[in-house]
Amino acid sequence: MAIDRAPFNALVDDDGSNLVGSIWNKAAIAAVILDPADAAFSVITGTFTPVDASGGGIVFSFASGNYARYGKIVIVTIQVVYPSTANGALAAIGGLPATAAAPGGAGVSGYGVARMWHLPPGGTSAQPFSPTTAAQQTNAQMSGANVIFSATYISQ
Repeated sequence: MAIDRAPFNALVDDDGSNLVGSIWNKAAIAAVILDPADAAFSVITGTFTPVDASGGGIVFSFASGNYARYGKIVIVTIQVVYPSTANGALAAIGGLPATAAAPGGAGVSGYGVARMWHLPPGGTSAQPFSPTTAAQQTNAQMSGANVIFSATYISQ
């Protein structure tokens, strides 16, 4: 929803006589109060391309990401399709739109094999974990997987 600035636009700057207009300096109100308030309460949305962050050189056959950012709160939805691979590096999907602050964040798979996702503090990646063993998954374990997950985290 757009911010209604009709009351602000109706203000008239004082003409110097102290008889006309308001006591407020419109330029100061806009720059010091209104613009920061608008920015703090606006939702920023966009897309990004998830990339392999495992160090294993994995190239996803499909990779898509969307995000919404409200202040420091970031919500992402990601879909990647892993290629067939026997690569044993610990799996990680990078390229998130903002760096996670401590304590990091968490996500969950919404399709296919259930996995928990951890977003380590100070990073822009997500790591899959098995919900039954709590072990981080390898690229080989993700081989051929169509992964769709969402996560919420606090950014730095």
